Amino acid sequence: MDDAACEVRLRNGDAVWIRPIRDTDAAELQRAFALMSEASQYRRFMTGTPRLTDSQAAYFTAVDHVDHEAYVAHSPDDETWIIGVARFIRYPSAPDDAELAVTVADSWHGRGLGTALLRVLTARAIAVGVKRFRAEMMADNEAVLSLLRSAGMTDETVSGDVASGHIVLAPPS
Repeated sequence: MDDAACEVRLRNGDAVWIRPIRDTDAAELQRAFALMSEASQYRRFMTGTPRLTDSQAAYFTAVDHVDHEAYVAHSPDDETWIIGVARFIRYPSAPDDAELAVTVADSWHGRGLGTALLRVLTARAIAVGVKRFRAEMMADNEAVLSLLRSAGMTDETVSGDVASGHIVLAPPS
């Protein structure tokens, strides 16, 4: 697994760096979460989560890069200032499938950062044998729904306030 950061240009021309998450990112992950609006926090965790606990932050940063992978994005000016995260966690009972989550800081919405993170994460998932992402999100989260639809989400269903679907990952041709 390559842990080097790569520079990515977003559709609006902004440059960001994307790299694998590190266990030393836990405190910054908590800070980034605390800066999210209540609506964004609710959309990400589908519950009222006022803060990311130390144990949650440790779990989200202690990845093995095969069954649990996460990438963070940061501005070129400060590699500790996390502005987005994309992760997958493989299902032990269905190892070809992994849960997908993408979170982007409120001030970075609408610039293409979620798309860039998903692209990098997808390449890693394919490299370690994940064949399908499953995703659940709030049914009113139009930004994430649009992102996942553009990535090929199928079998979209809505049950109450929650939408779900999956993305079949295809190796590059």
